[in-house]
Amino acid sequence: MKTCTLFNGRSGGADTIGPQVEKLAERDGSCWIRLDQLQGDQQLVDIIGERQPQRVILVGGDGTVSRSLATLSTPNDLEFGIVPTGTGNDLARSLDIPLNQVEAAWDLAIQGEAKLMDLIETSIDEPHLLMNAVTAGIGGVVAEEVQSETKHTYGALAYWMAALSVLSDPPKFQIRMKLDQQQVIEEEVFAFCVANGRCAGGGFVIAPTAQLNDGKIHVTILPVLSTVELFASGLNFVLTNEDAQRRIVTYNAEEVEFVATPEVPCSLDGEKGSFASIKFRILPGSRRLVGGPNAAFA
Repeated sequence: MKTCTLFNGRSGGADTIGPQVEKLAERDGSCWIRLDQLQGDQQLVDIIGERQPQRVILVGGDGTVSRSLATLSTPNDLEFGIVPTGTGNDLARSLDIPLNQVEAAWDLAIQGEAKLMDLIETSIDEPHLLMNAVTAGIGGVVAEEVQSETKHTYGALAYWMAALSVLSDPPKFQIRMKLDQQQVIEEEVFAFCVANGRCAGGGFVIAPTAQLNDGKIHVTILPVLSTVELFASGLNFVLTNEDAQRRIVTYNAEEVEFVATPEVPCSLDGEKGSFASIKFRILPGSRRLVGGPNAAFA
């Protein structure tokens, strides 16, 4: 199989992982392309058009993966593998790609089976296509010291409670959400997440039932909690799964529209932004991605 490897020299861990991956690419005859040395997205499109690989290996973090997948929309049968080098690597987690195991991740990217994966289309120009998730509200401030076991067990609640723990006066947002042009929900919230994959914030399982090819957008909402509830739920994460299920509200839809007051700060596949209104639409089976044996595919 003819492959090209895209490497982002600016991603987290690039200095230590890059030389190792470059040797693996040379070993397997994969052409090496430095994304950080290109003049723009069109140059990447032109190079891939000239090389005509069957599979492109993406070496970088969530931002590199998201931007590359959005840019390389043709040919339709082009496949992608991922060697994660970033700090979050949330899409890689949903794809069951080995983390901190460079050669194992490379071998999977080269040899693994590619399956069709959904994308999320947004109503804004940049980014217009999302691979993994949007976190909005207090989700932009997350305590890094949260243990991985807590991230997995308590998921979305742990993610947002980590942010609440460092905010003395957390902002509140009034949202109006429309699902599939029909169901309308109005709620005062601390935060919400629009997900294609399962993880956000570097390993928090924020949409545990999400499948990357289920044709659905998964929405998770944290309503505003009283001071008593915040204290009782425990900023030290002394929680039960019942606590999480009671406080977190989830929805599934093919299209989702938000109107928010005030304007909401957010992270769109790792890119910072804000919005007062935005629409999301699922694009089923839009890219071919390699995943591990436990990848979140239906």
